[in-house]
Amino acid sequence: MRQIEILTRRTIKLYLRNPLAILFSFVYMLLFLVLITLFLGDYMAQGMKEAYASVVGMDFSAMRWLVDATAMAGVLMINCILVPLNVLTIMVEDSTTQKLDSFLVSSVSRSKLAVGYWLSPFLVGMIMNTVCLFIAEGFIVMNGGKWLCLSETLQVIGLITVNTFSTTSILFVAALLIKKTQLYNTFTGIMSALVGFITGAFLPIGMFPSNIQKLFAFMPAHHGATMMREVMTKDAFGAVFGNVTDQMVKESFMTAEEIAEIYQSENGIIYMLGSIRFGFPLMFAVVIGSGILFLVIGCVLMRKQMRR
Repeated sequence: MRQIEILTRRTIKLYLRNPLAILFSFVYMLLFLVLITLFLGDYMAQGMKEAYASVVGMDFSAMRWLVDATAMAGVLMINCILVPLNVLTIMVEDSTTQKLDSFLVSSVSRSKLAVGYWLSPFLVGMIMNTVCLFIAEGFIVMNGGKWLCLSETLQVIGLITVNTFSTTSILFVAALLIKKTQLYNTFTGIMSALVGFITGAFLPIGMFPSNIQKLFAFMPAHHGATMMREVMTKDAFGAVFGNVTDQMVKESFMTAEEIAEIYQSENGIIYMLGSIRFGFPLMFAVVIGSGILFLVIGCVLMRKQMRR
């Protein structure tokens, strides 16, 4: 345990010593906060009001709260990816400078070495994203929303932990395979560009073609974002759709549940694969299962490096 602690503390200190690395980890959150504050939040809320103007019983005064909660859940998932991604740069740099080789020929077991390198991005990601949750909640309240209740806050913190566990394990394997700093920097750039689409933060899933939407079933990060949206938007969604009843909408009869489900599926609050809805337990199993699987793969890869 002492060896794991030393390696973990070393990696965390190296990460925190670089202010640019920390800034780049949260660049999307800062960008979203600026854009939503200036114009994007009002624009999205107004667009939803126009799209659902024919639905009787909706409380559009809470629409901005719902839009902000949906957006912030996606941003938190982005952070669950980008923070571990940037912390793992240190392991890749150790590989490039052959410091990792020095550790590999030492008396430290490969399992402890793998856990030490994995644990630092997981801990940094979990702690920093928990802080970001309260920043996001403060932003929502500032724009007229409400704080999450204690149970919902604990649920989101739990989901941050699970999502960070999954993304850290997946990215840990990627970092072990890439090994070179220059290639990893390229990989980081590609991931930074794609992460907003994978989590549904840039575009709601309903805007993607149906074939593309099916691919999200294999992306743990998308399920993680969906679960956080489901929890973070629960109160806001109830405020907006709570009084909607069965009615005619554009010459078609729809139940209140169908109207709500359409909004939720189009905006990534729930995930539908065709007519099949992925329930919370299934999405949770995909996220936690992928984390366990890739952590095991990472330990195996570290052992193979020892034999070379």
